[in-house]
Amino acid sequence: MRVGIVGHTGRGHYGHYLDMAFVGVEGAEIVALADPDEEGRAVAVAKTGAPKGYANYIEMLETEKPDIAVLASREIGDHLDLVLHCVERGVHVYLEKPVAASVAQVDQMIAARDKAGVQVVVAHPWRGHPPIQQVAIPAIKGGKIGAPRLCQIYGMGGEHGGDQLFLDLYPHFFDFVWQLFGAPLWCHAHLTQDGRNATPADLKEGVEGMGLVAGDGIKAYYEFAGGVAVDFESYRGDGKEIPYRIDIHGTEGTLSMPGPMVNNPDIFYHPLVNPGLIGDERWEVVPSEPPPDDQKWLNAHRRMARSMIDGLQGRKPEWDLVGLENARLYLEMAMMAHASHIVGARVSLPLATTANPFDDWK
Repeated sequence: MRVGIVGHTGRGHYGHYLDMAFVGVEGAEIVALADPDEEGRAVAVAKTGAPKGYANYIEMLETEKPDIAVLASREIGDHLDLVLHCVERGVHVYLEKPVAASVAQVDQMIAARDKAGVQVVVAHPWRGHPPIQQVAIPAIKGGKIGAPRLCQIYGMGGEHGGDQLFLDLYPHFFDFVWQLFGAPLWCHAHLTQDGRNATPADLKEGVEGMGLVAGDGIKAYYEFAGGVAVDFESYRGDGKEIPYRIDIHGTEGTLSMPGPMVNNPDIFYHPLVNPGLIGDERWEVVPSEPPPDDQKWLNAHRRMARSMIDGLQGRKPEWDLVGLENARLYLEMAMMAHASHIVGARVSLPLATTANPFDDWK
């Protein structure tokens, strides 16, 4: 299938490995690349082997007529226009996450996709990573840690602690817990700035076009059916340690997994529900294939790219991919934290607004 790559050097760049996601994948032919930055475009064309480079991605779409457009930029605020221009021309989309800056924008994407009869895949690399899909999730569902009771998500520290990257990074983990437990019943969240309650005066534009954010600390608690809880925390620390992981505590043990883009072993196991702090050497790495290396996240994208092509050509995909409906849910899960903080109470789905709740916070 003909594949066109769209990036923007200096404004979202090419995401995490998306420029190379379809390069070398069976059934994919890279026909062109678009980037308005001349120098960046030249570098990306050389890297990907694209035979043509365009300054304007719409010109690329209309001239080259790709079957699939890889929308690689991390600039969330640009995603809506990018997706609409592609699907309205009958082009399937492989989109960098997070999907958009608001649920309302995702609804526009869904309507346009359905009207055009094309597919939009949102790139969640854990979906194409065998240690997660073939080892961790089956282990939890199979009772390795007993009945799951608490998932503790540790977000980034450092300059991006708090709400700054909440919409961006944590859909990775939301997708993981959805595969295990489904959608949350409710959320209760609290945002802080310098240790005090965050107020409308603390609102600011988030990075990469994600819209309004607030606070350098966030705690968000989600309850799922069966009494399973997911507890999220991120705050602006010194940045020396970036925990960025999820711990799943069950009635008979614990699994811990570093987040995507980390080249550590993928799964750690401990036989206790609450592992001890001192003198306990029972943490063990759970064997999984392939072993971690510098290519593991690129290879995850390439597995997903192949599955996307297989699905479009009528074959059964090896890997289940994230579509717009699930990406919408994960974005709304993040917005639940904003809504809960505003009202100081639990909130449930669906939220009263499909906009960012902070847009009307006075």
